[in-house]
Amino acid sequence: MTTGDFALRPAQRVRKSREFARAQRGARRAHAPHFVLLGSRRGDELPARLGLIAPRASGTAVRRTRAKRLVREWFRHAELPPGVDVLVVVLAGAAELSASAAAAELAGSAARLFGRRPRS
Repeated sequence: MTTGDFALRPAQRVRKSREFARAQRGARRAHAPHFVLLGSRRGDELPARLGLIAPRASGTAVRRTRAKRLVREWFRHAELPPGVDVLVVVLAGAAELSASAAAAELAGSAARLFGRRPRS
């Protein structure tokens, strides 16, 4: 098994700045202690996509990278509705969370955004 087996495919990621801008314009927000989730519907039935925002204020490069890994791992296992973009803003302290604590925060915020409890 290689790391490529766990990578998010391009169709699962928000990649371009105009896609981020469009997703942010109509987005609803849900706040957690270490993350802010922005969710918007695209109007199609394609799988959910993830966009990550980890500003320098959230920590050093090592901490930001660890926090992004935690978010990607949650996204791989989350059961999100099709046709949505989920942008996650990483806040300070997120890198110190365990995987299960991060997943619980993210799942709770996603449930507030999309009206049902995604599996964490």
